[in-house]
Amino acid sequence: MRNVFLLCLTTFIFSGCVATQHDMLQLQSQMDDLNSSLATMQKNQADLAVKIDNLSRNLTAFSEDLKDVSARMDRFSSNLSRIDSNINTKVSGLGKRIEKQQKVMKEELLPAKIYSVAYSNLANKNYDGAISYFKKYIERFSDGEMLEGAYYNLAQAYYAKNKWKESAISYANLLDKYPNSFRVPSARLRYAKCLLKMGKKKEEAIKYLKSVIKDYPKTAEAKYARSELKKIGAPGTRKKPRRK
Repeated sequence: MRNVFLLCLTTFIFSGCVATQHDMLQLQSQMDDLNSSLATMQKNQADLAVKIDNLSRNLTAFSEDLKDVSARMDRFSSNLSRIDSNINTKVSGLGKRIEKQQKVMKEELLPAKIYSVAYSNLANKNYDGAISYFKKYIERFSDGEMLEGAYYNLAQAYYAKNKWKESAISYANLLDKYPNSFRVPSARLRYAKCLLKMGKKKEEAIKYLKSVIKDYPKTAEAKYARSELKKIGAPGTRKKPRRK
């Protein structure tokens, strides 16, 4: 009986030792796996640290590049502002020059336009309109290039309306201001006729008619002046009686 008990005890103890040894092996295997996993994690952590470090350096480099780009953008913006300012200045200057040129052109065209309207009125026998515009030209452009024509045509318009005094004054202005004008023969003749129409200064009228004949003998005005002198019976113009 005692031997059986010992045998059983021995069996139990041996069985316990075997179980413990197995557990230890299993535990050791697990520890090995854990260590392997830990080593892998440590390696991955190291790789991650390297990547983070590289990323940090890249971010730093990118930040520096960004600062450089920002500085360039600031310089570009400054240059653009300066260019824009220069362009605005040039455009403003150009606008002023164009405005000045337009003003000059307008001033140059205005006399011609006024004279053209006046002459058109005269040609269409709108004598009041012609008088108005020729007077406007004379008043506004006292040194105008067409002032001579304005005086003459104003006198013509007044003459057409039988306003002898006004016509005579305008012819007289022409003769006084433009003594070498090609219009002088006609102006002298018309001036003399205005005086005769008014019934005044007949002697002065005769003097002007004779001056036309003397200074411009071959002109149509001279021929008309001779006729006019004969009509008024000026001295030295009557036909001599034929001898029988």
